[in-house]
Amino acid sequence: MSNHHGSITHEGEQYPSPPRELEYLAVATPEPGHAVPIADGLLWARIPLPMELAHINVWLMEDEQGWTLVDTGMAADPCRDAWASLESAVVGQRGLKRIFVTHDHPDHMGLARWLQQRHGAEVWMSSVAHASVVDYLDADPGQVRDRMHAFMVLHGLEAGEPPSRLPAQSHDSWFDGAPTLSATPVDGDRLEVRDREWGVVETGGHCRGHLCLHDSTGGLLISGDQVLPSISPNVSVLSSRPDADPLREFLASLERLEQCPAGTLVLPSHGRPFRGLHRRIADLRAHHLQQLASLREACAGPRTAFELLPVMFGRPLRGFHRMLAMGEAVAHLNYLRADGLLACEVGGDGVARFVAA
Repeated sequence: MSNHHGSITHEGEQYPSPPRELEYLAVATPEPGHAVPIADGLLWARIPLPMELAHINVWLMEDEQGWTLVDTGMAADPCRDAWASLESAVVGQRGLKRIFVTHDHPDHMGLARWLQQRHGAEVWMSSVAHASVVDYLDADPGQVRDRMHAFMVLHGLEAGEPPSRLPAQSHDSWFDGAPTLSATPVDGDRLEVRDREWGVVETGGHCRGHLCLHDSTGGLLISGDQVLPSISPNVSVLSSRPDADPLREFLASLERLEQCPAGTLVLPSHGRPFRGLHRRIADLRAHHLQQLASLREACAGPRTAFELLPVMFGRPLRGFHRMLAMGEAVAHLNYLRADGLLACEVGGDGVARFVAA
C-alpha cells in the first residue's frame, strides 16, 4: 500500500488516494438562493456555510401539496439569507410541507426548527439523531469541552496543554433549537413524493442514525455525508462513547450501499452529483484499510493515538482539526483492538497506549 497521508478539512474529512475518476453530472452548480433541476420534480440547491466546508447541498422534491426538503443548512445568517431567496424564487406560496433530515450535524439540520415554524412543515429524522441534538442543546458547553479535553489527554495530549480550540459553543450559532418530529423513519421505511418512492437506508459510522434515501426505480441515491465524491466523511470515536467502533459500522454501511446499481446517480451533501458509486466505495474502503495497516505496523511498540497522528495525517495539526484527527485515530485503533490485533493499556500516568497483540 502507498504511504499517502490524509489531510483534514473543517469537519475532519480525509482525502483518499488515489481517487478514481467519477462521472459528474453535467449541470451547472446552483448559486446560493437558486436551484437547478436534477430529475423530474427534483431540484438541487446549495446553501453557503460560514466555515471551511463552504456549502451544503439540499434537495427539493415537488408535488401537488408542496415541497419536501432534504436537509437545511445551519443556524447562521448566510444560510437564512439563501433560504429567503429560495422561498421567493422556488418554494413560493405552497411552501415546505415536509423536511427530511439525513442526520444531526448542524449544517444538515441547524435550521430545521426555523423552517418548520416558517412553513408549518413536518420534520422527519431518526429518533437517535433527534435525541442527540436534544442532549447537545441541554448540555453545559463547559462540561462538554472538559470531557473532550479529558478524552484527548487520555489518548496522549500533554495534560498541561490548553484544551483544543473548539468551534463556538453557543447553541444558537449552530442550531435554531430542536424541531418537533412528525415521523421517526427507520431503515426500510418508504417516503413517497409525487410518483417517486424513496427507500430509507440507515447507515452508520459518520454518526448514529444517519439516513440515506434511495429511489431504485429512478436510479437516485441521496447519500448525505455517507458517500462524498472527493472527501471521506469524518469517522470518529467521540468522548461521549469512547469504546465505540464506528469504522466497523461505516465499512458495513458501504457494503449495504454497494448493493445499489453501479449506474446510480449519487446526490451527496457536499460536492457535485456523480455516477461511479461502486468505484467511490472501493476508494473509501481502500483508504481505511490502508490506514489500518499503517497503524498496525506502527504499533510494534506501545504508542498513543496522539503519537500516531503523523502516521495517518503526515503534518502537524492544531485546535479543532487535531481533535477530529484524534477521534479518527481512535476509531481505527478501536477497530484493530476489537479484532484482537492490538491491545490497549492505560498506564500509571493515565494515558492509553496501543501495542500489537
